[in-house]
Amino acid sequence: MKAISALFAAALVASSASASANTISLVNDTTDHLITTATDSITSYTMPVVSEANGVLINFSFTYTGGPLQDNDFLAMYFGSSTQPSFGLKANGGDHSTTNDLFGRMGGTGGTYLTNTNLVAGSTYDMMGWLLKSGNSSGNYDTLKVWLNPTDSEIATLTGADLTLKGNAGFSSLTSVGFRTTNIDNGAVVTINDIQVSAVPEPGSLALMGLAAAGLGFMRRRKQA
Repeated sequence: MKAISALFAAALVASSASASANTISLVNDTTDHLITTATDSITSYTMPVVSEANGVLINFSFTYTGGPLQDNDFLAMYFGSSTQPSFGLKANGGDHSTTNDLFGRMGGTGGTYLTNTNLVAGSTYDMMGWLLKSGNSSGNYDTLKVWLNPTDSEIATLTGADLTLKGNAGFSSLTSVGFRTTNIDNGAVVTINDIQVSAVPEPGSLALMGLAAAGLGFMRRRKQA
């Protein structure tokens, strides 16, 4: 009985540490990171191995002042490494001259732009990306979903993505994420903050968390009786 109780307690603790009802927090970085130069910069976060989870979720906020942004000013959150799946800012022509400045990609260079995302200086943008597996035979991560300014409901349910990309990421377990910036110059200052990285449990794990809560509640009531 003690072993079962301990299992319930561990699952409930994992659930209570979550960034939302369906995620378990791995990184919570509230620092303001100011990017003011054109020099390439990479900041990495090392995490526990995430192989059995139903993907990894990254949320972050950013804004820019000064500028305007120029073509290919770049700030992206990445999964694994800077050449693997990523999403964020990839300015396409500069302030008010195009309609698409935010992107996602499964790897390499280039990527797919989110439509109607012409950035405005002084505005704050919230982005969320979810890298997951769709059950392909390779066992690798193969889907990236991206949100711009997601609602609380979208964060909690992981629905309503603005962009969904498919492709083989080339890895089945994940131990690091981070952000990469380059080409930020011309007087532009980009500030990134509120970086949250979360594991999305497999459906079976979520069920276990529910059983944990129910089990602890039952034991508490039984003890009071």
